[in-house]
Amino acid sequence: MAGPKKPETKSTATGLELLVFILLLTAIIPVIAGFFAFTFNPLKFLSEVRAYFAPFFERYLFWLEASAVIFSALFLWGIIYIFIKTNYLEIKREQFLDILGKPYVSRRRSLKGWKQIQSRLQSQEQNQWKLAILEADHILNEILKMSGYLGAKLEDKLELITPAQLSNVEEVKKVHQIRHKIASDPGFLITNEEAREIIDIYKKSFIELNLIQD
Repeated sequence: MAGPKKPETKSTATGLELLVFILLLTAIIPVIAGFFAFTFNPLKFLSEVRAYFAPFFERYLFWLEASAVIFSALFLWGIIYIFIKTNYLEIKREQFLDILGKPYVSRRRSLKGWKQIQSRLQSQEQNQWKLAILEADHILNEILKMSGYLGAKLEDKLELITPAQLSNVEEVKKVHQIRHKIASDPGFLITNEEAREIIDIYKKSFIELNLIQD
């Protein structure tokens, strides 16, 4: 079983930005084309445009205005719908906060992750208990990274920590090995009671690292 993936905020935001860019480009191209035509021969261009479109607009002006209002409302609704469904504004806000202060964002995401872990333990599905352990391990790694501990992997960071810095560091090392078994062996079995005991070890670490309160 693979470990939990980080929120793909950047790829989601990039796709939405591309969609907005295409819509803007579609609206701007006619304006640019008209600008060049106006620049090269403005009087002739305006005269030809007026002569060509005047009869049509005079005849169907009301319906064109009504259609423009309807399509504008539909496009606006579509943009708002996309923003709400994809949580686009929240993604952009977190990216902005990430620039101002990454530790704040990392801690905020970790707290949200901890709440999700507690929710998974309430499930009746074993896979949810496994995910809770994987996520707790991931959060601990992020918190230690945020605290300045070096190392590509969590086990590297744990080797730098003494019991004086984290009282249950030896227990954390043991449950971290269980995390590896869960991630590498889809058939690995675990009970809800065992999962809760493991999460309690992570919880004690989170409390000592001031991520959560008891």
